[in-house]
Amino acid sequence: MPRRFLFSFALAALGLHSSEAWAGAYDLRLNQLGNADMGTPQGDDAAFRSLSSELGVLMAPKPVDSADSLGLSGFAVSADLSINTIKTANWSGATRDTTPGSVAPTLQIMGRKGLWPGIEVGAGATHLFNSRMWTISGYGKVALHEGFHHLPIPSIALRGMFSRLVGAEDMNMTTASLDVSISHVFGLGKTVNLTPYAGYQALFIIARSGVLDVTPKTDEYLNPSGALSEFVFKDAGAILRHRPFFGLRFIFSVIRVTAEAMIVPKGGRDGKLNGASVADNSGLQQQYTLSLGLDF
Repeated sequence: MPRRFLFSFALAALGLHSSEAWAGAYDLRLNQLGNADMGTPQGDDAAFRSLSSELGVLMAPKPVDSADSLGLSGFAVSADLSINTIKTANWSGATRDTTPGSVAPTLQIMGRKGLWPGIEVGAGATHLFNSRMWTISGYGKVALHEGFHHLPIPSIALRGMFSRLVGAEDMNMTTASLDVSISHVFGLGKTVNLTPYAGYQALFIIARSGVLDVTPKTDEYLNPSGALSEFVFKDAGAILRHRPFFGLRFIFSVIRVTAEAMIVPKGGRDGKLNGASVADNSGLQQQYTLSLGLDF
């Protein structure tokens, strides 16, 4: 029995050590946004909302595609590498690294399938480098107008996307977005085409935390004062971020190469908690993506 106990303890210790070793500079420590200066643990709701706003922009799926659908038999896969900017002040107090950089790279893997003329669905995942965070995502697109490639008439599409954050300690986040885009295909011979596109996306971010401990190294049950140390960040309402985008897609035979840029204005939609406003102090964010894939 003692041997089994020691073996279990060793495995647990190894697991904790591995968790610490693999944690990256952008992994969250949300308890650092709380304090117990007034005796009752409280969190900085504005700091949490601002961080959630920028994290949602980083991790939400990006279109990286034109308004045209793939068609009934079409299928495409791609790997999309993005360079994203963040406001360092919103991250330094809530991450493992107290001085995170202002550029956070992400990788998005996406598969797309045409179902019916004008209808397309897709699913994928996005990873924030130097962290354990991922989002699992999906989308649906309806091409309202397409196919006039030999006339100066653009294609128009509506797309809805969603994602769910995983791998973030104590962060519970869901994103949903709706965008409209236009594009036009320019054929160069029989196997090459260029497609410039542009659009606007409204991104909604819903975030809250799990139970957090403002003094994680102190056992509150052994605290002689009997003071509690736990708090939570509640959902203060959906965060809205505007993501206009433009890009250029190049297809040669089955090879797909796309470059896309998103310029995301700073957040300005305050939340509400117990009748008080909670500010979103997120900054201007830029997102530049290079996508490589196959189009069948």
